[in-house]
Amino acid sequence: MHLNLSCGAKGPWVVISILFVLISAVYSRASALTAEEITTIEAYEKVAPSVVNITTQACEVEFFFCATPSIKGSGSGVVLREDGLIITNGHVVSGAQGIRVVLSDGRRLEARITASDPNDDLAVIKVDVGDKPLKAIVLGDSDTLKVGQRVLAVGNPFGLGQTLTSGVISMTGRTIRDHETVLKNLIQTDAPINPGNSGGALINLDGELVGLCTAILSPTGSSIRIGFALPVKRIKAAAPELMRPWRKITGWVLAILLTVWFLRRIYRKQSRQYGME
Repeated sequence: MHLNLSCGAKGPWVVISILFVLISAVYSRASALTAEEITTIEAYEKVAPSVVNITTQACEVEFFFCATPSIKGSGSGVVLREDGLIITNGHVVSGAQGIRVVLSDGRRLEARITASDPNDDLAVIKVDVGDKPLKAIVLGDSDTLKVGQRVLAVGNPFGLGQTLTSGVISMTGRTIRDHETVLKNLIQTDAPINPGNSGGALINLDGELVGLCTAILSPTGSSIRIGFALPVKRIKAAAPELMRPWRKITGWVLAILLTVWFLRRIYRKQSRQYGME
């Protein structure tokens, strides 16, 4: 290409302008995000405020007293309600004497266990949010997941909060045994899940929760890209009782009262019969 530089004083500025446009075009093309990257970023930004870091403190009991130093653990949690209800794995908070939650905005809040379900390795904890409500996650549909579908894991691996990893659905309906606990119908994913991810979110590209990261299969304790998550369907089924544990207590109380009433009727009936004889 031949550039005519004999344009008087304006010639150099024309050349500079052309070069600037060409460099800008090349730079823009090189730095532009792909559609998949944009989708991933949007899903992460939608979900990140709803994923929390959990640290726990426990102690070894010696002669009925708590020994020092404390044993510390870490995990993740997902916000179910704006008022501070958070769901996580039961093994994350089991046996903890103290639970602290770190929110995406940096707030550090003390938490307490309100309910747990050992059969599904689920627990609900509660924090006092004051006048700053949390952002609840959107629950998706785990029944429609397909092998090969892209998913993202957001959690607190090795204490590194708000970490994002990506992968695909490797298989659904998996069953694994962890010591004495058998977990059925799990989602298997190759999205890297490490210690500390337990209780974190497994989401689809729409930013909806499809599973709760729960376990990994690894000879080293770190990710070899075989991870498992509880499907959100199980969370939906368990959540009403976990979020309102008094409902289960009320059911037991009613059952006991009904049993007592029935036994009293039998006793009175038999008493009248014996009295007549």
